[in-house]
Amino acid sequence: MTILERIQGPFAALGGVAFLIALAVAMVQGEVTGVARIVLAVALLLFGGAVAIDPQRAFQALIRRESRYGSNATLLTVAFIGILVIANVLAIRFHYRWDLTAQRDFSLSESTLKILSEMPQPVHATAYFSGGLADRAKTEQLLKEYEARSGGKLTWEVVDTFSEPGRARAAGVNVDGTTKFRMGDRVQDTITPDEAHLTTALIKLVNPTPLKVYFITGHGERELDKFDESGYSELKTQVQADNYVVEPVNLLATRQVPADAAAIIIAAPKSPYVDDELAAINRYLDAKGRLILMVDPLQPQANVDQIIKRWDLTIGQGVAIDAVSSLPQDPTTILVQRYGLSPIVKDLAAFTVLPFVTSVDIPNLIKRSVDVSALAMTVNDRSWLETDIATALRFDEGVDKRGPLTLAVSVEEVENPPAQDEQPLPGFTDPNKRVKNRAVIIGTSELVTNGLIKQPFGNRDFFLNSLNWVTQTDQLITTRPRIEERRSLFLTPQQSNFVSFSSFLFFPLIILGIGGVIWWTRR
Repeated sequence: MTILERIQGPFAALGGVAFLIALAVAMVQGEVTGVARIVLAVALLLFGGAVAIDPQRAFQALIRRESRYGSNATLLTVAFIGILVIANVLAIRFHYRWDLTAQRDFSLSESTLKILSEMPQPVHATAYFSGGLADRAKTEQLLKEYEARSGGKLTWEVVDTFSEPGRARAAGVNVDGTTKFRMGDRVQDTITPDEAHLTTALIKLVNPTPLKVYFITGHGERELDKFDESGYSELKTQVQADNYVVEPVNLLATRQVPADAAAIIIAAPKSPYVDDELAAINRYLDAKGRLILMVDPLQPQANVDQIIKRWDLTIGQGVAIDAVSSLPQDPTTILVQRYGLSPIVKDLAAFTVLPFVTSVDIPNLIKRSVDVSALAMTVNDRSWLETDIATALRFDEGVDKRGPLTLAVSVEEVENPPAQDEQPLPGFTDPNKRVKNRAVIIGTSELVTNGLIKQPFGNRDFFLNSLNWVTQTDQLITTRPRIEERRSLFLTPQQSNFVSFSSFLFFPLIILGIGGVIWWTRR
């Protein structure tokens, strides 16, 4: 073999290496630069030289069986890579995701979808992130999903505060991770990059004037600024996220409900209201007032019946017990799975937990001007209202009230009630109806304590939907961004060892064993 024949193979191999280097340089640079062109020219020269040394030998090398198999494998590899490239281009151009998680962890909530569909003008979101902030990718994915589900109404961009610090300073951004939404002349921002806070910013952008709700105080009611399990601090945060201003009011001091009150909330008073306070509440309800009343069982000294008697409603004298839909260890904690037809509860996906709850009794005959709807009920007659909680929890005929029980109701009183033969069809709203007042009465105040409202139940949405309904902000009556449910997997020591050894020892040994068997059979 001559010297030229000996170097023919190395020339071809070096040509292949040079071609791969040229391809790698072009991919890194994003274009075919001068360096890539030079290396590509060297590759072509080496290939050309290998072929020129002995064209017939080069041709024979191409048509050998090994070469044919290699070329087929190369074509299949190129085709596979091409399919992946096309799939990625289509995925970028036509954004869509399938959420296969059990709790729909990566799907936008109904609240977010509703706000995105009802935006009156186009909105542009600008997120300001430094290059290494971990939440950047999460925010980009959320904004991409917002854009896809908004029908083109929302656009977005991410500004790198390292490479473009001037833009962040000009926008007044001082906190890394800030997202600003702009709609016309309005601007609303958030510094927490999750769906709940992004959607809250959009709500405040679309509805710039927040409503004000007042919590009645002075009679042992639940405390807004109490952070333990029985407090309402988290409820206050959630109400504010729906674009409300929350303030306490003591009617003993003011003698009247503030004029700017969109609603008042009474959360389980433990002592009676005096006549002046009751008169102030009734004056407010007469003047198109809005009320959410939560009561606790077995509080006879709290005279809330004086407030709801205007609608002929009464509070049950006992604790609801359910032998079917309750916690196994606590039959006084009822899991509500049966809801009414009200818009407050029609979209609730999760069950609502009502601990230590009493009934709200609806009379057989109610005023024609009053519309009462049951919101939450027990399922069947295996529930009852226990009047003597200190004794054994059993139904006593003639003493306890047998279920089903109504545990929460909504009330709407109108000024011009329609005649009996002029009732609107179910599902339709009377356009001439003038609402005098609205109220929601719930037989427990524990459903939205700090210990429960953070749980992945329907409690939070039940209360917030009630507030949105009484204040007639119906666009917010929906399912909000879900509360993250933490799931833990507990393994025994044996199970943990199996998982560990399988990952780095058992499976590799199995694969090596299969390879050895195949080699032995082909030997």
